[in-house]
Amino acid sequence: MNKLAIILLVMSLPLIAGGQSGDPLVSKCVMSAGSNVTYLKDFRVQLGKASTQGEFRYKQVFALSKNMKYRFTLCNASESGGELIMKLIDDTGRTVLQSFDPKTGKTYPTVEFTCNKTGTYKILFDFRDFQQGLGVGVVSLVK
Repeated sequence: MNKLAIILLVMSLPLIAGGQSGDPLVSKCVMSAGSNVTYLKDFRVQLGKASTQGEFRYKQVFALSKNMKYRFTLCNASESGGELIMKLIDDTGRTVLQSFDPKTGKTYPTVEFTCNKTGTYKILFDFRDFQQGLGVGVVSLVK
């Protein structure tokens, strides 16, 4: 290999690793997102049991681009008392995606969203029934 190829390989190792950290739960969740995605960001969520049930307690903002397909992968620690769930809210306050169906009670560990409008979105996380828990939410771009 020539020197340029070695330099490019070394520089691309963090990208090849998919952004995985030393946290085994984050690494497991990044790997479970699939091979047809590019890792973008992870959110490590740790919450105690809520005293009242209401709004999601963990909130972040994230920029999404029009015509791009995103995959949200949710993973729970084995000792977690609750199951990690998420909502995606657009800049008008409308829920555009959620990882659970309140009518059926079904939760989904992976949900996908094709963005129709570039902008800043709110990603909200909590645990089912506002239980205590430890989990990771991974955002990936579907290739």
